[in-house]
Amino acid sequence: MSAVPAPALVDRYRTRAPRYTSYPTAPQFRAITEAELREPLSQGQGPVAVYVHVPFCQRLCHYCGCHVEIRKNRDLGAEYVDAVLREAALWRAYQQPGRELGQLALGGGTPTFLRSEYLSRLVDGLDAIWPRARGAELSIEVDPRTVSPEELDALPKIGFTRVNLGVQDVDEQVLAAVNRPQPFPLVEQAFSVLRGAGLSQVGVDLVYGLPSQTEASFEATLDAVAGLRPTRIALFQYAHVPWLKPQQKLIERFARPDSDGRTHMWALAREKLGGAGYVEVGMDHFALPGDELVSALENGSLQRNFEGYTTHAGLDLLGLGVSAIGGFDGAYAQNTKDRERYAQLLGEGKLAVERGVLLSADDVERRRVIMSLFCNFTVDLGNGDYDDEKARLGRFVDDGLVTIDGTRVSVTPAGRFFIRNVCAVFDRYLEADVATRRYSETA
Repeated sequence: MSAVPAPALVDRYRTRAPRYTSYPTAPQFRAITEAELREPLSQGQGPVAVYVHVPFCQRLCHYCGCHVEIRKNRDLGAEYVDAVLREAALWRAYQQPGRELGQLALGGGTPTFLRSEYLSRLVDGLDAIWPRARGAELSIEVDPRTVSPEELDALPKIGFTRVNLGVQDVDEQVLAAVNRPQPFPLVEQAFSVLRGAGLSQVGVDLVYGLPSQTEASFEATLDAVAGLRPTRIALFQYAHVPWLKPQQKLIERFARPDSDGRTHMWALAREKLGGAGYVEVGMDHFALPGDELVSALENGSLQRNFEGYTTHAGLDLLGLGVSAIGGFDGAYAQNTKDRERYAQLLGEGKLAVERGVLLSADDVERRRVIMSLFCNFTVDLGNGDYDDEKARLGRFVDDGLVTIDGTRVSVTPAGRFFIRNVCAVFDRYLEADVATRRYSETA
């Protein structure tokens, strides 16, 4: 089995810390105006990345930490797509001319809640606003339970080049505990249809630490999923945050893996997936050799954003749709989570941004350090004044988790399990809210 951190070591470093999909992280966002975003928006050049949040789901999964609305009427998608395209046009008006679409990602919620005709209208509409760059990647998250074979077959025809299936687990008892019944043949069928339609880039999301999950059941899940040969596997630790997501209280009646169990599951995944030929990418992704994530890791262009690890480093990211977050040239911006308010603002010709942050020079520098550690497990601190941080890393060095050679900080293979703890050392905001910290546990 892959090396398992000693329980005493896990206990020593157990705390609550961000997952650093941004820096500064979302708790540092404040009210921000459209006027404050004009300059950052106007500075960007080159292709853009676009994330579209589709909030609708037909059934609530009790583990879910995303912003969702439970709806049955899929015709809601028509007016939602129209609103997103109005928003895209408003963002585009602030940008320099000639910019193209380098990357598009649809997440949720359940993006395939949108009927094929609505998805086609959305993609075509975005193409009209940002002409598609050569080699652009278009990806979409798919719930295998609620999409028909015909809708899956249509995805590459609409323009999607990558599909990610929300699998999470394959054990029926685990899926029942989180209110997500999903017979594994549905997953197998989705793979078959997508590959038959000519789509080779099919990934999978898995979650460990779920209620009723055991090491034995999780090993069976890893074997079943690896047998399908997805090009990517995202492996997330379940974040139990019922103060943010009240539905998670419903799973507290089921036994959940303790810290030691979760640690063993993480090590088991590294061993099983590595043995199946997957390359470990960052903290929680695995990919087959030759995948763009692996290439980005090897050439130093791997990037981390609100969708996790991604390629196309350096692109401005625009977040469209309710609750969506974007990041561009020294700023982050998040839309309102109220869909009626979102539609109202767009109808008035205003962006739907509610919160955000303008980055200081120190923010930009610390973001460089944190993202390099998260993506590459090493960073050159350069000429920055990091004497205090290096001193606080002393215990990590003593425990064999980090090495420091001059200005170079590197995380050892044993330290990768503690990468959130290491990055937190460089987070200048974290200490100030230590008493009220409401992040998920690091282990």
